[in-house]
Amino acid sequence: MNIPAWNSTYLEPTLAFALVTIGFSVYHFVSISDKVKAKYTAKHGSERGNTKFLWMTRYLGATTIGIIPAIVLLIITGKGLEDYGFAFKNHTTSLAWIGGLACIIIPMNFFNSKKEKNLAFYPNVREKEWTKKMVFTNALTWVSYLFGYELMFRGLLLFATVPLLGEWPAIILNAAIYALVHVPKNLEETIGAIPLGVVLCLITLTTGTIWVAFFVHITLALSNFFFSLKHHPEMKVI
Repeated sequence: MNIPAWNSTYLEPTLAFALVTIGFSVYHFVSISDKVKAKYTAKHGSERGNTKFLWMTRYLGATTIGIIPAIVLLIITGKGLEDYGFAFKNHTTSLAWIGGLACIIIPMNFFNSKKEKNLAFYPNVREKEWTKKMVFTNALTWVSYLFGYELMFRGLLLFATVPLLGEWPAIILNAAIYALVHVPKNLEETIGAIPLGVVLCLITLTTGTIWVAFFVHITLALSNFFFSLKHHPEMKVI
């Protein structure tokens, strides 16, 4: 049996996938850990403990799946942040994409957020009474998590694989993994993640920046959060 030959061009994508796999595994298993959650509920009570635990996992995810892998990859490869789309460029095109997709996403979420199926899961924080500070903190944790999320998907994984695979194979691989991480949620989100993943990858490669995908994802998450909170019959802001 012949051992496959190693090529230096394999280093970057291999590191990207290895680091993201480790980071995502840490995030996932902490987020489903009953022992870790029990520490929060013991300290803060059942309801508030669950809330603080969820917020903690979002910050953890931003760190382990995006920030730490990016730092390690930059140090080892010697590349800069702009090589992974962490740059503000093509402003007019980027703003047009953000504005155009927001015009689709916001009305869509407004109507979808009223559905019983959506309200059974969103907002993820299930407290009945929300202070303005809680609303702000929940939004901030979403923004933090999605920063690491997009840095991972449309940044590290996409830009690290394009030189080796080519643009379309890298896009399809990225969208496939993106869909797979939605499997634990539900079938609708998993199916919807496929076209969204392809579109966000295309936009990222054509604009050269992850910021469009980041702001589109924020629009998607936060509009759903705000509308779900507004429409939930058992929740209110005090």
